Amino acid sequence: MSNHDALVGQIYDCAANPDLWPNALTAIRDALGSSYVLVGYADFSPLMFGQPVSAVSRYSAWDEGWMARLPGLLDKVPGGDALTHGGIDRAWTQLRQMPEEDLRRSEFYQAWAGPQKLRDCMNVLYLSRQRIFGMLSAATPDGKPPIDEAQCRLGEFLSPHIRRAMAINDMVDKGRLALALYRKVLDSLSVAVFVTGIGRRLVFANAAGEALLSDGKLVRLASGALSAARGGISATALDEAIDRASKGNEALGIKGIGVPLAGDGDERAAAYVLPIAGGDLRGAMGQGHAAVFISRRGEQQPVEVEILRTIFDLTQMQARVAALVASGESPARMTEILGVSINTVRTHLAQCYSRCGVSDQTALAATVNALIPPVIIN
Repeated sequence: MSNHDALVGQIYDCAANPDLWPNALTAIRDALGSSYVLVGYADFSPLMFGQPVSAVSRYSAWDEGWMARLPGLLDKVPGGDALTHGGIDRAWTQLRQMPEEDLRRSEFYQAWAGPQKLRDCMNVLYLSRQRIFGMLSAATPDGKPPIDEAQCRLGEFLSPHIRRAMAINDMVDKGRLALALYRKVLDSLSVAVFVTGIGRRLVFANAAGEALLSDGKLVRLASGALSAARGGISATALDEAIDRASKGNEALGIKGIGVPLAGDGDERAAAYVLPIAGGDLRGAMGQGHAAVFISRRGEQQPVEVEILRTIFDLTQMQARVAALVASGESPARMTEILGVSINTVRTHLAQCYSRCGVSDQTALAATVNALIPPVIIN
């Protein structure tokens, strides 16, 4: 086995166990003769709204304090436009972008590279999606020659393997996020939320959901399966909606369905069912699962806000902003409705774009309106 094949093997070991990344990156660092190697994602979209770049990375042994400062300086990297527009799996090196004397006068060098006695840096994009970039980065120390063609070829050779391994890591990380979604986010919601598996068997209920089950007026467990407390058309409709959602039925999609539920007396509620499937965070929970939101009439928090908080992990204010965008309100009008400044609204919009994977209000409105069913609780 060649040294390069051994590196690829270590990269795929990281796909199975992300905790092994430091070891693999140390081996890549040694093969490149660099000071450190990192892999990670950088989201440049917040720059459009005056916010710093958001970045997450794994790296070989290096000072954590310096690494924590790096995201705030990524937009200052000389020649960075050539990197982000250069295509994936193609090596970019710092000293190919400008004369070294000019580099040493740059803000980035004086604030970050110079104090750490770094000379040159190679970056290879393994992912480019709108303004989100995945990068393999290796920096070399002062006293070493500039990064050469052999080092660039090695970086380009490893890039597609890192892309595949990181994609698998994403699924692993999303699975961890899903667990956090079950135990942390859902418990903070005011509406009842249930996660069901195959056969509508209850997998999870948040605190409000447990209370609703204990109450027994609207929903109940029948042999471990979630069902309406009262039979009839509504119970059948709820069962069918959950069954369709658990199968990822395209006819249901992610639009959800509102099912009126009736309890004793004038107790009324609406059930919103969303499939847990697809290529986003919800897909990490696996096939055969569905999320069921139950909103009672007069619930303090609008159910669309709770759905958005859960699906995209938004704060309450971010979810309210997203819902207002979907209803056609302008940022100026939002300042009046929410009682906040226009800059605060823009900041929340930027976070909504980032978390919902869109780039403007039109796309955000379309995403939200695809998720929120037009149901009125009578």
